[in-house]
Amino acid sequence: MSLILSILILLISALILGELFEHFKIPAVVGEIIAGVILGPSVLNLIRSNSVLSGISEISLFFIILLIGVDQSTETLKRHLGKAFALSLSSFIVPSAIMSAIAFYFFGLSASESILVSVAVGVPSISIISVLVRGYGIEKNELGKIIIASVIISDTIAFTVTSAFRDANTFIFGIVSIVIFLILLFLLDLVLRSHSNAVKEFFSRIRARDRGEKVIFGSIIVGGLIISAIFEVIGITYVLGAFFAGLLINELVIGVELQGVLTRTLGRIDDSFFIPIFFAIAGLDFVIPSEQYLLLLVILLVISGLFSTLINYFTSGFLLGREYSRSVSGFLGGRGAVGIAIATVILSAGLIGKELYSTIIITTIVLSLAIPPLIDLKSKTVEPSLND
Repeated sequence: MSLILSILILLISALILGELFEHFKIPAVVGEIIAGVILGPSVLNLIRSNSVLSGISEISLFFIILLIGVDQSTETLKRHLGKAFALSLSSFIVPSAIMSAIAFYFFGLSASESILVSVAVGVPSISIISVLVRGYGIEKNELGKIIIASVIISDTIAFTVTSAFRDANTFIFGIVSIVIFLILLFLLDLVLRSHSNAVKEFFSRIRARDRGEKVIFGSIIVGGLIISAIFEVIGITYVLGAFFAGLLINELVIGVELQGVLTRTLGRIDDSFFIPIFFAIAGLDFVIPSEQYLLLLVILLVISGLFSTLINYFTSGFLLGREYSRSVSGFLGGRGAVGIAIATVILSAGLIGKELYSTIIITTIVLSLAIPPLIDLKSKTVEPSLND
């Protein structure tokens, strides 16, 4: 089958199933993955994963992760660091550590497989959770900001761990490189924010020129690609580079209006092409796991779903108030793009096989369906008095 026809069939199927699932209040990502599973070798065997489709998947992932970074702010992270880290600890770090230990000691997985699978399963997805937070109208108040800050921490840790484990020979080098880059990132962010008016004026002058927005958008994409390429050269996944590049682009630097235009433009492209095609391609590599991995799947679901939710419930009750415990647990149980992205990266790097990859896919889908319904905020204007 030709490339164009393969893309056409994958995209149409992913868009239709995604919209169908959305209609029934199920995350579109579930339908998009299932579209790939149906079209792939596991069911109809119409389309098989190949190097060209893998390349398209990587390009799609770059734009998905870039937008995730653009949607977030280092300021949100810094203002709520204490409570956000505590929630990240209960929702991601502790459950992932427990899953890693069980996978290693009881299922015979290597240390790297155990850690990477647990990270992919346990990491909350900022794309899914951002949509949930906006849907409940709490993105501008303290509760929403703390939840988002927590997910930024979790996702950054997940991307960092994934990058460090891509090559065991450069593990220490990878960790040191990421730490240094994070320091430089925050320093650059501080400089940009301290000269915010001058930077905004610079972008405004460019935008006022003929084809100015094209120059700005092109520069942002090129900048993201440069940072991603630097990460690839030093042996770290480009995904982390795209995420960090996006974090530098915020309304305090380029202005609210331009930020809105950029976010809407990237969002429409992502929603209509990159996201559905990425998840559909991800579904092509799905296989039915053996009994051993099905048992592991159940264990992962129990820990990442039930155990993690209980810890979140008590932690959020202590930090934010008992009236928000259930809802915070529901928000932080959101799974999706980030976990699948990590699974795709480690599969393509040969760090896991297709059975483990498929185990991650199934677990992510089940958790994305089971946990968010816990959210029970009664009002879209909720505004708790939360102070770090």
